[in-house]
Formats: sequence, C-alpha cells, structure tokens
Amino acid sequence: MKQHRRIGVIMAKAYRDLNHLQLCGILEQAYALGYSVYVFTLTAENGDPRTMAGEENLLNLINFSELDGILYLPYTFSADTYRTCIEQFLQQRCPLPVVAIGLGNLFCPTIWHDDRAEFREIVRHLIIEHGCQRIHCLTGPEGDNVAEQRLAGYRDAMEETGLHYTQKDITYGDFWMYRAQMLAKEFTDGTLTMPDAVVCANDIMAISLCDALAERGISVPEQVRITGYDGTLESILHVPPITTFSTSWRQLARNAMCFLYETITGIPAQRLPVEQGILSARESCGCQSTVNRPNAQQLDYQRLEDNMTDCNLSTQFLNAGNLSSFIQKTYNMTYLFLKPEQCGNEQFNICLCEDWDRTQMDGEIQTYRTTGYSDQMILINYDGRRTTFPSSQMVPDNALAVQQPSVTFFNALHFQDHCFGYTILMLRGMVDTFNPHYLHFCHEINIGLEFLSTQNALQSLAYRRYLSQIRDELTGLYNTANFAQQWAEQQNKAQQGTLFLIGFTLSGMHRIKETCGSLVWDRYLVEFSDLMRNCCRNQEQCFRADESAFFILGTQHSEEEQQTLIQRIAVQFEKQYQNTSHVLRPRLHHAIVPDCGALEDGTQASELLLEQLRSLSSSPLSFSEQMHYDDLAALRSEIYQFPERDWSIAACCRKLSISPSYFHRIYRSTFGVSCTQDILKSKLDHAKKLLLSTTDTLQIIAQKCGYDYSHFMRTFKKEVGMTPTEYRRGGKEV
Repeated sequence: MKQHRRIGVIMAKAYRDLNHLQLCGILEQAYALGYSVYVFTLTAENGDPRTMAGEENLLNLINFSELDGILYLPYTFSADTYRTCIEQFLQQRCPLPVVAIGLGNLFCPTIWHDDRAEFREIVRHLIIEHGCQRIHCLTGPEGDNVAEQRLAGYRDAMEETGLHYTQKDITYGDFWMYRAQMLAKEFTDGTLTMPDAVVCANDIMAISLCDALAERGISVPEQVRITGYDGTLESILHVPPITTFSTSWRQLARNAMCFLYETITGIPAQRLPVEQGILSARESCGCQSTVNRPNAQQLDYQRLEDNMTDCNLSTQFLNAGNLSSFIQKTYNMTYLFLKPEQCGNEQFNICLCEDWDRTQMDGEIQTYRTTGYSDQMILINYDGRRTTFPSSQMVPDNALAVQQPSVTFFNALHFQDHCFGYTILMLRGMVDTFNPHYLHFCHEINIGLEFLSTQNALQSLAYRRYLSQIRDELTGLYNTANFAQQWAEQQNKAQQGTLFLIGFTLSGMHRIKETCGSLVWDRYLVEFSDLMRNCCRNQEQCFRADESAFFILGTQHSEEEQQTLIQRIAVQFEKQYQNTSHVLRPRLHHAIVPDCGALEDGTQASELLLEQLRSLSSSPLSFSEQMHYDDLAALRSEIYQFPERDWSIAACCRKLSISPSYFHRIYRSTFGVSCTQDILKSKLDHAKKLLLSTTDTLQIIAQKCGYDYSHFMRTFKKEVGMTPTEYRRGGKEV
C-alpha cells in the first residue's frame, strides 16, 4: 500500500535548458507541498521505430496505484509518435488526475504562459524604445496554439499603438531555421519590403534570420532590428546577442504543480514566491547590454553535456565477462554523471527483467521481451547479492525507506526494441539533477547489456555445439568421444571409493527393427536410457557406447553397491517389458570390467567392456530359453511383486512344469542370477521398505516377507550386516 505522497512526471530530455527549468520548478513546488516525484523520461527520438518502441515500453512500468497524479509535458517531445502514444496510454489506463504543461485540445486540463501579453511587451519595446513603425512578425506554424498566441500579442501591440500592418507583414514559420533563412532571401531580393524590425516567435528563428541576413550583407541592428523569444542560452552566446523575453519556465511548472495539487486534494496550494519573466533587451534590437558570457571552461562543459563521449566507459563495460562484473563496474563508474555535492545523497540501481538475457528462435526470427516487464525484477547490489522485487512496486525496498521528498528518475534499458529493464536514479533534497552525462551513461549500459547478451548467446551456442559432439543425439547420454576425459575426472573425484564400469547391451534389437521399423527401435533405446538414468542414484555417468550398448561409470565403496545397481536396472527392465510379446521384447545383458580402479587408461577399459558386450549380444537365445522366456519373466516379476509367498524352487518348477536342474540352468542363463538369489533379495528389499516406512512389529514384518521370526532375524543380520532394529533406527535403504 502506498505510504508516501508522490506525483509522476512524463517528459523527454530533462537535461535540455528549458525542460530542465520546468523540472526544477516542479520539484521546488512539489517538495514544498510534501510530494516526492517519479520522473519517467523518454530520451531517444532518432526516428528508428524499434528504438522508439523500446523507449515507449517504459510507460508499461507505471503503476498508478503508487502515485497521486500525473504531470505531462508534451512540448518536451519532438516526435509526434511519442505524444500520440503517451496520450492514448494516459487516456486508456490512467485513473488519476492529469495536468499538461502546454496548449491545445488535449484530453486533460492544461497550464501555459501568458504568451500573448509577453510577446506584446517585446513588440511595444520596439515601438516605444526604438521608434519602429514597420514591424514584421515571424511566428510558428499556422494553427499551432503557441504560434497563434504569440501572433495575437503582435497584433495587440500594433493595434494599441495605432500602427498599420497587413497580412504580408506576417510570416508563418516552423520554429526552426529554414523559414527564417527563406525570409532573409525574400527581404534581400525585394519580394518583401525590408521592415524596421522583425519579431520572431522563438530564439532559434531569430538567430537563423540574423545569420542569413549577415550573409547577404544586411547588418543587425543597424539596418534591421531583430528579437526572439524563450530566453535560451544560445541567445546570449550569439553575436550580436539576441533580445528575447526570458519567460519563467520555473514559474510555469510551479503553477502546474499547484493546479495538480488542488485537483488531487481540493485544497488551495501554498505557493512559492512568484518568479516573473523578464524582457532581456540586447544588441540585436539596438540596446546596449552587459552579457556575462560563459568562459571557455563553461563552454566546454556545456558541449560535454550534449555530446559526452567516453571511450574508457565503453571499454570498461564491454570487458565485463559476466553480469555481476558488469553491474559492479556500473556502480564504480557513477562518479561520471554525479556532481561532487551529489555523492552520498544518491541511489542508483539497475533493475533487470528475469528474462533480460533470454532469447529464442521462432523459425528464423529471434524473439525476446519487447513489451512490459517481468512480474519480478532482479536487483544486483554492489556486493553482488541478488534480490527480487515486484515490478508493480517500481522501486526496490531500500529506496522506499527515504522519508524526505525526493526525485526518482526512471529510464528504459533496451537495445532497439529488446527490453532489459530500467535504471533508477534517486536524489534527495536537490533539484539540479538530471544531465546528459547520466543519459550517456544509460546508453552505454544498453550497449553493454546487448553485448553481454550476445556474448552469452554465443557461449551457449558454443557449449551446445560441444555437447552435440560429446552427447548422443537420440538419448542425450554421453557418447564415448570423451570417455577418457570423463574417466580421469571420476578418478580425481573418487577419493576413498574405487571406480566401477558396468556395461549393458540389448540383444534382439535388429529383429525388432526389422519387424516394427526404426521408430520403435529408437523408442526402445530412449526408454532404456531413461530407465538407466533413473536407477543411478549416486551421480554415476551414463554413456551410449554403441548402437545398443550402454556404460555406467561411477564410484563404489563396496561391491554390493555395484550388484545392487545391476539388479535395480534388471528389475525395472523386466517391469518395463513384462506385458510385451516375446517377439518385441529385447534381452538385457550386462558385463563388468574387473579391477576397474586399477586401470589408468579409460580408453582401454571402454574397449574391454565393449568387446564383452558385443560377445554377449551376438549369442542368440537357445531354443529352450526362447520357449520359456515369457514364463520366466512373468515368474520373476511375481517374485518381486509378492515376496511373502512361498517361493521355493520346487514351487517354481511346478509352476513352469520343468525339472529343478533345467530350471536352475535356464533361469541363470536368462537373467544372470539364480532364482534363489532373486527370492532372497525380493524378501529383504520388502523387509527394508517395511522397516523404514511402517511401525509394524518385527513379527508382523517377518510374516509379510514369508519368514518365521527367528529365520527372519538370522537371515537379515547375515545379509544386511545389522539387525532389523538397528536398520530401522539408523539404516538406509540401499
């Protein structure tokens, strides 16, 4: 729930002179009224649709429930697309009061200067102080509200003083240099009569007109007087300095903040002292003035403000090998945009989407996040610790602890339309805040994140290529291309244990392939791979060594562990195919490399094992084994499913209607173990499970496993190495 009073400001290029003055005015009045300010500033207006989409995405971050109202500064945006996007966004989604600093048919209340009266004052100055009679007006585009207001001030002054003017004395311009240059040509070639003075609706047109006339040999102010409007820095620097009206942009913004406050609260705002605009009369109209020109150092600083380039900054960011290093470098470099007096009073954070680095291919098109932000944002602190916070909160918890009013700048982090997240710069107790150094810093972060993202993608691609070389494409298991390396690594990890290498092969697979086709062949191999992986519980490594041959490489502390793993795989294999017909049932064989731990060469071990497996898979089932295989498999499954039954050899022979000697021979030949071993293991496995998962007494457990009590106690102690009670208290199921 919102605890502080805050307003949001949506504007562009907060570092520009006039925009900066407006922001300062907003902050001064907001602080006086006890409000903090969240500034959402869009900066890139380069005409590239993808880049502008990346900037516009910042609007999706705004959570109106965290704010009390919105101030919108449409004239700070040069691009109509931004204004259209923002106004549609606010109309459709903003439930709060909105006040715009501008003129025109906007969707919300607006605040603006009294351009008409101020422009009238400039014209009256030319008439009264300099005796001008023929005055030409160069205003902005026809129909533009600001241009028409300033033109109205010209007409007021001319009519009040009884001076005649016609439509030829009015030129609609572009608030830029081109129409002013054309007007200079029209004066000098006789298309228009040279006037006594020209009043221009902004400083840019006044400066351009002065320069264009000078190129044609017309001197200012000797032959024609020229004035501007807005009071920009350029008007001071020009030769001759331009007479202009320095309207109070600070006061305009203060008025807008007060209007918004009164709309929110219904209470009259306590306003700061009024700051009036002033007419700055200078040489371009014939007045003498003392202009405090910036010294060379100040001029250099101004150039840096607009065109900061720092190759060292780029190098620092691009040399970061990973995200943590990159973030730490950004924190180390914040001095580049902070003034000395701001250090310690600021908080800078990079907030990244959880999927900032996640790209995928949709056909031939690379896709990534372009719209909105992830539900949880990632914040990496200076010391590398990662925390998350909801994007709906907009700022992390450590920034919310500030009690006094503050200003927080939000900038979109993106490369073209690839959304990474956003930056937060919070400053306490100051209004002289945002500068091009910071903007350039954020641009470098964008480039650095894109580079890091691309670098990570290339590393991932290289790793996948490496995996494709060392892993079997069908099953995902390792192949034997790097078996020797894996062998060496396992030996280094073995410590007190010893290496073991078990091989499995499936015979009868070619018969299945001929009968059912390659898809069934592939399915059987994948199924066995998954079965083998699931049976490995101690970080063993699984390999596909041949068409239907598999290895397991691991570490054992006793031979029983190895035999247990083999048995586990055999049992699961029988369960997998117990309902499959004999024709479609593969046969499982296994082999072991003896004294595996004594071998130093993994290649030698793999070749020995593969030779054994090929020998096993090449020996076909005898006629007797084929005839009884289904019955034997079903019997073995029952032994493990119902361990409490009387599974004597005689009972098993009666079930299959064969002699004991013949039964022993084909059972061991088929499964690699004797029936007696399987019966014992099934009962003990069941006993262990009951001991660990039930509170049954030992007598009941013995009955459930087909034993009398004393026989159960002796057998369990002999085979497991501890009594059932000891096993229940501290043993673990193997």
